[in-house]
Amino acid sequence: MKKIPSAVTKPGNRDLLRVLQPVAAAVLVSVLAAYLFQPHWFQLGIGPKKILLPLNAILAAMGGYVVTRRWISSFDASLLAGVIYGFGALGLSFIKYHFTAGLCYAIVPWLLCPAVYYHSGHSGGAGKTFISSLLTLMPFAAIAGLFWIASHHWAGPLFLMPKYRILEISDLWGLITPMTFASQPLAIGFYHVPLIMILMGLFVFAVSGRETLLLPVLIGVILSLLGPIWDVTPIIWLSFPALFLSVMAGLGIQAMAWAGKADRFWIGLCIPAALILAGINYYLGQSNPQTTAYHHAALLFLASAAGVGIIFMLTAKGFKLTWLRWVILFGLCVYDVVMTSPALVDSLF
Repeated sequence: MKKIPSAVTKPGNRDLLRVLQPVAAAVLVSVLAAYLFQPHWFQLGIGPKKILLPLNAILAAMGGYVVTRRWISSFDASLLAGVIYGFGALGLSFIKYHFTAGLCYAIVPWLLCPAVYYHSGHSGGAGKTFISSLLTLMPFAAIAGLFWIASHHWAGPLFLMPKYRILEISDLWGLITPMTFASQPLAIGFYHVPLIMILMGLFVFAVSGRETLLLPVLIGVILSLLGPIWDVTPIIWLSFPALFLSVMAGLGIQAMAWAGKADRFWIGLCIPAALILAGINYYLGQSNPQTTAYHHAALLFLASAAGVGIIFMLTAKGFKLTWLRWVILFGLCVYDVVMTSPALVDSLF
């Protein structure tokens, strides 16, 4: 995937942008949190829960944003990746339980930052590999420590989540029909349009030669299938694959925006994937009490197919029109988040 050369920017302006971009991201994420949680402000009552519920989502989203900056140079793509992580179905599901469970989810990207940025700035060698491995284990240790402390009588005991909740096959239906599982205690899935962007991101990742990044993801998946270890609810380990797939969503958005003719094959594969998901949701909605949710998903997947189809035609004809691609991709993703996320937050109350 080739990056479009940008205009020459003065060093002072670049430094200013580096400062303003995370500030802008924090403001936009906070505005989204206010939009989603404000209707339930009085239901939150008085106490730490009133602040910690939206704060966990903001921390998770900003952590996702900061981590993605290691691989994604586009501000818009990184911001969307952070929102997908922090305000996605899985992240908001953890908030349904004790606020510390949501905090565990929120700190994962922040605790991975040392490993991510240490890896990018130092030369190779056994010492680097050892230190990088230790840094990668930090979020695993932090989650285990928080659950272990909470489980002891001198700390409560506090039951952050159902102890024996593991990843089940039925949970994966949330990847196909994201909104239909919002009413369940724990929902696994992503927004509709970003799900197609994740597919594109995985195509890019597959040819990147960075397979080592999958190690914490695979560990998280394996731990989520096992029984409790150190009193940690297994499902919380899905934070790691959720973060990885959120990064893939941002990478996919950026890749589509900058794609050249050589990339049209991968973009083309995303179109039938979106159409298939639209068809599945429409079919399921024909004989299901949650008809509206299924049809909502089908329409958004159809919109994804249409948007990606336009980008495919632009790419095939050799038209860059990067601004138009960003309008299509960013517009579709923002529309999906704004229209879908209120139902996810409503399910918390």
